[in-house]
Amino acid sequence: MKKEVLFWDVDTQYDFMRPEGRLYVAGAEGIIDNVSRVRRYAMENGFSIIASTDWHREGNKEITGTADFQNIFPPHCMAGKPGSERVGYLGDIQIDIVPNRRMKTDELRTMVDKRQFHIVIRKEELDIFSNPNAAEIVEILKPKSIVVFGVALDLCVRQMVEGLIKTGGIKLYLVGDAVKGIGVKSDEEVIEELRAKGVEIIAISDLEKKF
Repeated sequence: MKKEVLFWDVDTQYDFMRPEGRLYVAGAEGIIDNVSRVRRYAMENGFSIIASTDWHREGNKEITGTADFQNIFPPHCMAGKPGSERVGYLGDIQIDIVPNRRMKTDELRTMVDKRQFHIVIRKEELDIFSNPNAAEIVEILKPKSIVVFGVALDLCVRQMVEGLIKTGGIKLYLVGDAVKGIGVKSDEEVIEELRAKGVEIIAISDLEKKF
């Protein structure tokens, strides 16, 4: 059962979550405690976590050019800088890093072939599946359900969920009180669009009943 359910933490990094961050998602500091609660629930109940995170360097196409806040953004979550750090409770499980370069299948299997794991998949674009390892990790794990939370709901969260929908065969849950959008679309509109695509919207209080 524990291996069949995966928790996916999207871009819950300082530059997005804190008002002084370089690409602040308005109101995101208000869900930090909820993000921590979801992580804590997962870890204390034996579930594994994948976290997708921005990890930018000068010249990345997402931060090069005039910002339109849909495809190009001001520099943020720069590699190794404080703004790239995740916020909130992270627990004491060893966190393994999946870099944005092709890894061997055996290396990926070693990372996830544990009773419980916590890994970070780094990316340089909005879409987590731009990392060449992300789809392979999902294929290796073959989870029956994935619980999604984080920011920004209308960009990276939405793209990741839609990527997982295309994968097929996975029941997707979105924790509605642990997500926040940047404002390309309203949170309510994005949630209804995802619900129409079969994503189940749940609250943190539902976790114990569902999993």
